Amino acid sequence: MIKVLIFIFIFFVSQTSKIYAKATFLSILNTETGEGTTGLHFSPDGTKLYTGASRTNGTTGPGSSSQDRVYQYSLTTSFDISSQSGTPTFTRVQGNAACGDADFKQPAGVLVSPDGSKIYIADTTGSANGADVCQVPLTTPYDVESADYGNKVLFRLDDGETDVGTGSNESSGIDFNNDGSKLFVESEEDNKIYTFDLSTNYDISSAKYNNIFFDYSNDTSDIADFEFSNDGSILFIADRDNNLILQYSLSRDFDLSSNIKKIGTFNDFVSKYAELASTNTNARIRSLTFNNDGSKVYFSVMIFTRSSKSRVLEYSLDCPYGVAVCADPLDKELVGTIQAYTEMSKRIMKNNINPIMHRIEWLRRNRSNNDLTNQNLKLNFEDEKLALLSKFVPVGLNFNKDEKVKGDWFYWSEGKVSVGEIEEKFNALNKKTDNNNITIGADKRSAKDEFFGYAFQVGRDSADVGSSSSILDTKNYSLIFYGTKPHDNEQFTDIAFGASSLKTEHLRKKNSVNLTGERSGKQVFGSIKLNKIYLKNDININPRAKIDLGFTQLSSFNESGSFDALNYKKHSIPKGMGSLGVLLDKKTKFDNGSTLKPMILLEYIGDFSPSTNTSVSYLSDPNTDYFINIGKESTHNLKTGIGFDLSTISGWSVILNYERENANGSGHTDSLYFTTGWVPNANTKFALSLDKKNSMMVGLNLKTQFPQINKKIKEKN
Repeated sequence: MIKVLIFIFIFFVSQTSKIYAKATFLSILNTETGEGTTGLHFSPDGTKLYTGASRTNGTTGPGSSSQDRVYQYSLTTSFDISSQSGTPTFTRVQGNAACGDADFKQPAGVLVSPDGSKIYIADTTGSANGADVCQVPLTTPYDVESADYGNKVLFRLDDGETDVGTGSNESSGIDFNNDGSKLFVESEEDNKIYTFDLSTNYDISSAKYNNIFFDYSNDTSDIADFEFSNDGSILFIADRDNNLILQYSLSRDFDLSSNIKKIGTFNDFVSKYAELASTNTNARIRSLTFNNDGSKVYFSVMIFTRSSKSRVLEYSLDCPYGVAVCADPLDKELVGTIQAYTEMSKRIMKNNINPIMHRIEWLRRNRSNNDLTNQNLKLNFEDEKLALLSKFVPVGLNFNKDEKVKGDWFYWSEGKVSVGEIEEKFNALNKKTDNNNITIGADKRSAKDEFFGYAFQVGRDSADVGSSSSILDTKNYSLIFYGTKPHDNEQFTDIAFGASSLKTEHLRKKNSVNLTGERSGKQVFGSIKLNKIYLKNDININPRAKIDLGFTQLSSFNESGSFDALNYKKHSIPKGMGSLGVLLDKKTKFDNGSTLKPMILLEYIGDFSPSTNTSVSYLSDPNTDYFINIGKESTHNLKTGIGFDLSTISGWSVILNYERENANGSGHTDSLYFTTGWVPNANTKFALSLDKKNSMMVGLNLKTQFPQINKKIKEKN
């Protein structure tokens, strides 16, 4: 019993520990004596740390407001405050010679533009006439001593197009979105963070209030600073009243009008500072910032004594931006990527089966011929596996029609190109898809006019997720067995079953960083189709019913590239689809012996695939799994098609089919099947020669290994 209780306790602890992030103290930086460190910001490379410094304990001398400054610390190791070296440089921000007037003092939020050309300083004095933010050019990038106050720009919350309508002043914090098109400014009087649109990126003189704000008054009435995560999905507020860091999630990146939810709090820095400073008197959080990938967080803490001791504390995080809790990584981009894996597995099954059904239909239309070889392509494969397989299916060989007799093996090939688009959902971004396939096969006719055979397929399936160039590029190799059995001259049963090997090159964008990996998979599938043919007014009416079943197992794999990298767990994907449709065609024979057969297809496809569950975890925090349920894109789908089959007396055949599959409310896929070939004779070998020099299916060269998935497979060939 005791062992059981111990096990239950350990399990409970292990599970509850997944809820909370772990911040581990690393080091401390002692700032200038007598100064309150009120702002924190790093240069992009992490070798410079900028801090606001308020020196208002006296009226004159080193502690007077006239000494309010922005300091620049040099770090010999990027984002490591313990590596600070030398004496920090500074620029004074108070007074007419600096940021405009005597009221601009006590700098709070401090930022430097990504290119180092500007510094931004927030003001907390509260003067009705004072500026709230000062933008100062730097004549030498990232060097605060080069501040050009003669070309400064002053920003007020209650002035002109920036007027928020409440007479607000006093700003403790500022931030931008990723491209500098939005400015965020906090107002201490209003307890709000306001959003401004910038017509010129990172230029606050172009700011215009857009009536979007976040009211934090339900959680705190006095904040010292705020900051967004790199992707804008998380907001952090430094609560000066309660000495807490408040962590919020946003349903839309950098959008303060979206659903904003408080997900956790953090206050370890107070006890840590008290421990290091050997005091616990009046400690207050003053600012926070992060390194470039969210693996570290930094706080400035001040003890309000006459000496105003201030320190900067550095912590490592278990997961990106996991100050209070590890933020759920399942944003729309990632959910869209995981969904793309599921959709890819289903497309590959469909693309394996469709050429087989096309071949069976062609055999049925031409079953009166003695030779049913349909050589569409001569294939010179760069792909080693296909080159090997082609030895077992002799596509492109010369078959003498006169030597062929009923019962011999017949050989065929088919190529296909399709493109599609899956619309954006509330929890996942839109996806664009394209795939290319080549199938080569051999079949044999029995004495009862039954056909059976086998085929090999190689294909490439690519999916672009959203607009950030996240790409899944998958190669598949498949072996398929098939057959058709006539019950009489009008009824047929078609079957196909096979297996595939999958390999995906994975590229996901996160905070402008490429996260890459390779994933393998295996798949089995099968299909059975019932057909009946009616002849009415020289029109063949072919109603059919089909069921497709399959199962895909995707392996686990790890991304690499940044602290945001994830581990993807194994993913099992079952597929079940049923269809009912009708194919109409009419054969027209011309005087020269050629025949033309136009075709129209209408088909309803119902997807009864069950939903699946999978999970991911941060590589930096492997004990915490994030689960997602993946359902089918659409239960109800409609396929329409139009095409023709042209055959000449000399043996030429041209088959062209266009099909569109519409998923109810989820997008569509367009497929084009183009077959040019002939039944070979003594003087003909194949319809079209394709090799690496003039390959129509160049996408099947499949030479990726990333570099943006080989410039999207040479711009999709």
